Amino acid sequence: MRIAVISTYTHPTRQRIKEPSIMQSSVPELIAGLCPEDADIELYNEKELDIPLDRDWDLVFFSYLHSYYEHTKVLSTLFRQRGIVTVAGGRHASHFPDDCEQYFDAVITGEPEPNVPTLVADFQKGQLKKRYGLSAKGVTDIRPYRYELIDFSHNKVRLPGIEASRGCPFSCNFCVLTGHERYRYRPIPQVIDEIQTRMRWNKNFFGLMDDAFVFLDNNLGGSPKYLRELCEALIPLKKTWGCALTFNVLKDESLVKLMGRAGCRYIYTGLESLNPESIEAMNKGQNKLSEVNAVIQRAFSSGILLSFGLIVGSDGDTNEYLEKVPQYLADLRYFSITFLGIVSPYPETPFFREVASEGRLLPGTISRDYDGYTLCHRPKNLHPSEVVEHFQRLCHTLGSLPNIARHYWSKLAMSDMPRYRSTILFSGPEILSIRNPVKNSSRRYIAGMDPLEAWDAQQMVRLGLEPQRIGPPGSGRFHPNRLPS
Repeated sequence: MRIAVISTYTHPTRQRIKEPSIMQSSVPELIAGLCPEDADIELYNEKELDIPLDRDWDLVFFSYLHSYYEHTKVLSTLFRQRGIVTVAGGRHASHFPDDCEQYFDAVITGEPEPNVPTLVADFQKGQLKKRYGLSAKGVTDIRPYRYELIDFSHNKVRLPGIEASRGCPFSCNFCVLTGHERYRYRPIPQVIDEIQTRMRWNKNFFGLMDDAFVFLDNNLGGSPKYLRELCEALIPLKKTWGCALTFNVLKDESLVKLMGRAGCRYIYTGLESLNPESIEAMNKGQNKLSEVNAVIQRAFSSGILLSFGLIVGSDGDTNEYLEKVPQYLADLRYFSITFLGIVSPYPETPFFREVASEGRLLPGTISRDYDGYTLCHRPKNLHPSEVVEHFQRLCHTLGSLPNIARHYWSKLAMSDMPRYRSTILFSGPEILSIRNPVKNSSRRYIAGMDPLEAWDAQQMVRLGLEPQRIGPPGSGRFHPNRLPS
């Protein structure tokens, strides 16, 4: 049986551009680990290389984000025309199964561990169902990834990844996890064994990335007690690793120091805004700006590069605040921004329900617009054009070469921990990538005003496909099948 597992991708510029990076989707390795051992499996990550359209696969699993849906259903339609069976899974498929069933032979609406093996068994018996939504038994059922199928030649900076937990205990109103995925974590011995016995390492750059990996968890610090015990278990392994966690964890000085001793060299945290009013509007009470400077210096002195993400267009944002963002960052001497986006009311979130009920969704929004780089609603204090102007300006400012030079100059000497300096050096291109989304000068960054990628648009016309239009319940446009109150 020939199986392909494909993680699709479309670039924020809406041009056909690849963007390999240190952290990539590991869903293909996860799904492969749930398939029969005797299956012939190929993995594809479209951020790294194009998807071949001439392979004779029997079964194709697609993993995608909301904004990749139109592109993914084009690929699925092309494969189905050749007799290949296709499967959609992930958060979008879980919330829009009725729409997905038009373009895929089967839809997985639950977690992969119970559903992928069942689907494959049904396929082999010729009894494939249209929908699979079995409930997961628990995180102990998470199987080791198929690390040996990763081809590091396609992405020389990629690191292998592992899950220690799933979900997040917080309830940020714009987050796709809120109300849909409870927080739980794996037994630590299981995680340590997978790192020691299953993980494969990137040998590129003369071994600089050897023995380094990333935790793929949405929030590795969801339980500080668990994180502390995990770090204690990681110390003997002498590995280098990175993770994402919420800002509140960084206030625990002893835990941050323990993470540094355990090999942590990179932490991403979504601070989202430096504006207290915006943070309050997001329901992110765990973020306290008064503590930012102390937290940053504490992390770097422990050998950890602390990286932040910011978004513009929140309901608390004003022109005055956004104009001053570069100055705020200059005042926070060691601040590192590696992601800048536009706040997006993803259809399954409380934020979507709020803006939809207030009539603030912009007309003409389609699934492609929900990418974190396109404004889909009217903010309370800004005109849509003002949000775009601030976004473009900040992308050029924060992703500039002088900003990267300041980043290197201020941080290279802050710690003598092993592999700290190499981590700082590898972070430069990540900061530079902030300006990548604005490289298409014809992009408008407002929902309904940007066309699809040219190839996707051409194929959709040829195949008779329509884009998925997103609107509030009762609007006559598609909305999520299940929205918790």
